[in-house]
Amino acid sequence: MAWVAFPGSITAAMLPDSKPKEWPADPTKHQVTIRREATDDKQSAMIAAAEAAQPSKEALRKAADARDRNDPLGLAQPKEAPLPAGDKVWWYKEQFGIRIPCAITADAVAYYSELVGTYGKQALNRYMQPSSRLDYHAGVKFHKEFKLDDKTFNDVHVVTLKLIFSQNFVATQTEGMQFEKERVVILDAKGKVLHLSGDGPTEVPVLAI
Repeated sequence: MAWVAFPGSITAAMLPDSKPKEWPADPTKHQVTIRREATDDKQSAMIAAAEAAQPSKEALRKAADARDRNDPLGLAQPKEAPLPAGDKVWWYKEQFGIRIPCAITADAVAYYSELVGTYGKQALNRYMQPSSRLDYHAGVKFHKEFKLDDKTFNDVHVVTLKLIFSQNFVATQTEGMQFEKERVVILDAKGKVLHLSGDGPTEVPVLAI
């Protein structure tokens, strides 16, 4: 088959006589890596506080209203689609039945971890071998002064959360997807959240065959 790259997406021409095959469950093709780097209990508490911070309703609404350049026709999320309901909503739409994050929270990490784990137990009928991956890293540093989003903060703990998720030919027979998300959470000495940065729409490049 021939692969062709477009902005934000990749497509491939399937040969006319191509047929899907049975792929047995293979956990080695579905990897989860979760790293929370803390040197003491206080840093662990800061990471936990950052992961517990929920995105604002405004951030969720803006994410839902934003157009993904990889989905200009709005096929993945029709304009009239309602926002997810609940107290701990970190996603703003679904694509191929997979939640797309507005923010990184502990619930989001658990969701993708469970998803990849479930994928590794499935036998699938696909044209190409299915695979998936979650790579998550959380770290925290203390700053006497820290500037972000045109604001200056003093004596704060800065938690950086970064999540990378991909699935290829698992959720559907002929598509794959990958996205990266980063969130920066600024907290005071008591663990109170002072500022959130990075919440919003997530670009989701799609691979199709």
